Amino acid sequence: MSGTLLEALDDAMEGIMARGPVAIMFSGGLDSGLLALLARRHGLPHLYTVGLEGSHDMLMSEEASRSLGLPWSPLVMTPNDVVDACRELLRNVNITSPIVLSFELPLHIVASRAEEGTLISGQGADELFGGYSRYQGMAPEDAHRSMSEDLVELLERTVPLEDAIASRYGKCVERPFLYPRVRKIAASMPVSDKVQGSVRKVPLRSAARSLGGELIASREKKAAQYGSGLMKVIRSEARREKLTIEGYLISLAHEQHS
Repeated sequence: MSGTLLEALDDAMEGIMARGPVAIMFSGGLDSGLLALLARRHGLPHLYTVGLEGSHDMLMSEEASRSLGLPWSPLVMTPNDVVDACRELLRNVNITSPIVLSFELPLHIVASRAEEGTLISGQGADELFGGYSRYQGMAPEDAHRSMSEDLVELLERTVPLEDAIASRYGKCVERPFLYPRVRKIAASMPVSDKVQGSVRKVPLRSAARSLGGELIASREKKAAQYGSGLMKVIRSEARREKLTIEGYLISLAHEQHS
């Protein structure tokens, strides 16, 4: 099954890479790392990482990009840059959740700065292959139900939002893990093949290892908003203004519409 999955992902990446210059939103983790491993078989993708200086994602991405031998652009943000990016994002789309805002900031920043028209995202890997820690310890039927509900949320809410963000800058987001053939293969796998004890996304780790990406295969998940350090800045700014995070975002949104 892992071989079939790898073939489906590779076919998806081959088609995407054939269109022209491609950027990968890169955290140095398993999902974006596996896509980078596949993309370099068909061309030269450009890796972009968003984060504060010295953040988890910056450190992991620098190491991983070297191991991949691919061009890498670290988009290093200062606290002022993060606040400005929040303002710009809130001006373009309606977001009220702090988690959603901080999670989508990296996409907004890459879309606004990358020269490439196609942005590759690892979205869908967690929902399809058991990436979230809450799946661990669940009974198989409960984990399956939770993963299905999370996938619906991703498809109905997150994907349209991200497409709207990217389209503001004339960019298109490709999500190989959400391609129908990949989703069909994932659906045929039992939860026990995806989550084994403390190890999640087992099929993707096997696929990365088969491509020689041992470093990528060993990486653990860290949510983008925390790995990048962006949420830390938002929390700090909210405290400075003596507001809740939600209140701080409302104040930023009001600035844009006043």
